Amino acid sequence: MPDDSRRGGMIPVRETLAAVLTDQFRVPPEEMSPETALASLDVDSLAVVELLFALQEELGVTIGEDEVTPRHTLQDLVEMLEWKLQQKSSEGDR
Repeated sequence: MPDDSRRGGMIPVRETLAAVLTDQFRVPPEEMSPETALASLDVDSLAVVELLFALQEELGVTIGEDEVTPRHTLQDLVEMLEWKLQQKSSEGDR
């Protein structure tokens, strides 16, 4: 996945997601694109929960199990994670 997520001091969400999918789920990088649904990467409902735990650990944000399904695309997930990081950052500014 190309990196267009580096803005300011933000955590590189795309790279983190790609690394978790590659390292923990053995998804080849060439199979990942923003439009790719998790299900097409053989990430089923149980694997989604495992993915969310790994991303929570890597990014330090809370992700509810009901927020992501195998139908979500990688872009959907990146946008949600970036939003959560932004919310977390703005809460820290208060």
